[in-house]
This record gives sequence, C-alpha cells and structure tokens, in this order.
Amino acid sequence: MPFARLHGGVESAEDDGWSAPVDAPWELTDGVVRLRRWRPDDAEWIHGVCQDAEIQRWTRIPVPYTRADAEWFVDVFVPQAWDRGEEFHLVATDVATDARLGSVGLVLVPGAPGVGEVGYYTAPEGRNQGVASASVDLVAAWAFGVLGLVRLELHIDPRNTPSLAVARRCGFELEGILRSRAEHRGARRDVALHARLQS
Repeated sequence: MPFARLHGGVESAEDDGWSAPVDAPWELTDGVVRLRRWRPDDAEWIHGVCQDAEIQRWTRIPVPYTRADAEWFVDVFVPQAWDRGEEFHLVATDVATDARLGSVGLVLVPGAPGVGEVGYYTAPEGRNQGVASASVDLVAAWAFGVLGLVRLELHIDPRNTPSLAVARRCGFELEGILRSRAEHRGARRDVALHARLQS
C-alpha cells in the first residue's frame, strides 16, 4: 500500500502537455481479477474497508474515515479526476463472484510527462491471494500500452513488507530510500522509491 494519494484531496496538475484518454472502456482483467471504475453503490464497501487498521496505517486516507468521505470519493473525486485525465482510480473485484477485493489508482505526476505513480490497498478478505500484484500489473500494462507512459513509480514505507513484496513481484526496482520524504499523520516517514520502466 504505497503513499500514492488514495481517497485523498484534489490537486491540479501543471499544464505540461501530457494528457490521458478519458473515454477508455474501463474494465481490465486477467481472468481472475477484474478492475472497473468505482460506482456510487461502492461507497458502503469503501467506508467499511477503510476502517481496517492496516489500510489506515499505510495509506493517506482520512482517519476517522466517514461515510461522507466514501461518498465524496466515488461521487465527486473519482469522476472529476477521471474527466481531467489526471488520475484513474479503480476497484479490484473477483471475476467469478464480483466481490470487491481492493483498490488501485494511477496518478499522472504533475510536471513530469510520461511518469505515473501507482497506489493500492487490499481488503482483509483479499490478502495473500495475489490481488494487489494482479491489479498493479493490469494498470501497468494499460499505462505503458495505452497511455504511453515511460515510467511508473511506487512510493512505499520501508516497513511495509507486504507492499515491498508486491513491488518485487511486479518488476519494480528499488532506486533508493528517500529519507523523511513523506508526512503521515503528523510524523515524518522514509519512502522506498521503486520504479518500473516501459519495456
């Protein structure tokens, strides 16, 4: 669960000439995991899953996370960010049951054409099943193949061993530790910067 903004506030990207197609048919699947756009009826699930201590520990969601936060995320933030072509947030579901398993997002880095940051979390019921790895791989394939991005980054707390394992499985290489790079709930944290390049 990297530090990429998940369910966070809106920030406008600089006008650097980089844009993404916003009319893509958003459903990606590997036959086991399906990624789709968030819908208003997902708010109750988001509210529930964001009470999880591990998600609160590693991501930037507001704490406490309220039902209003969840409704704002699916009703306002996601569609507006999508329409601007700046951020693409998706829910990961089980192909067979349609059960929601996690979240993944791609943020185009302002002022850095061709660069994106990926963030994700997995619900407790979806952990240790390869959901995060499948989600990151699906988003990476779309980002490199459709958007033409050349570099994807993961920003991970070095203590977050499950997320470090996802980075390795998905072909992201550790480029270094950025000391005191992020502020999280009033405390400074190091960030392990991982990157994967377009092959």
